[in-house]
Amino acid sequence: MDITELIRNIEIEQKNHLTTGIYGTKFMLDMLSKYGRAETANKIVSQTTFPRWGYMLANGATTLWEHWEFSDNTYSHNHPMFGSVSEWFYKWVAGIQADPAAVGFDKIFIRPQLISEINWVKAWHESIRGKIASEWERDEEAFTLNITIPVNTSALVHLPAKEGTTIMEGGSEISGNEHVQLIKIKNGIALLKVGSGSYSCESEL
Repeated sequence: MDITELIRNIEIEQKNHLTTGIYGTKFMLDMLSKYGRAETANKIVSQTTFPRWGYMLANGATTLWEHWEFSDNTYSHNHPMFGSVSEWFYKWVAGIQADPAAVGFDKIFIRPQLISEINWVKAWHESIRGKIASEWERDEEAFTLNITIPVNTSALVHLPAKEGTTIMEGGSEISGNEHVQLIKIKNGIALLKVGSGSYSCESEL
């Protein structure tokens, strides 16, 4: 999908500000991240000028407001109206997602997105199958991803990695590791298939 026009509109015309409503905001964050523009999504999320989640924080919010603009007598100050941003943190920053073909999280995607101002993330989700965890950190050269995949499930892991890098798990190369299968490395992503268990994967960036 070509999202060039969407990016141009967001970054140039709207100066990284929202023009979507309750429903469109969720899908905008999803689509930007799905097609490799999580950096743009983060600019939208973290803006401190109106209207933005960052604007709420900059004006003293400790919970989500019902409306982007503050009101002391009209709108609720604890409302899930724009709560889709929480889902974005879990799905695209930590990378915890259900495979589209999953039934009750029996198939999982771990698909974290790199964002320039974020160097570490720690998140988990208590699914019907058990705890799914994703914790990652990076420096200028390396990326480390620690994950937990519940019993009787499997996961496709999208690990940021440069072409030709040696993928490590638990301090050893994954070649010969019966629990971790490297499917391919393409466009800066190593695609790994893993079964249930806990893993610590490392790659070069």
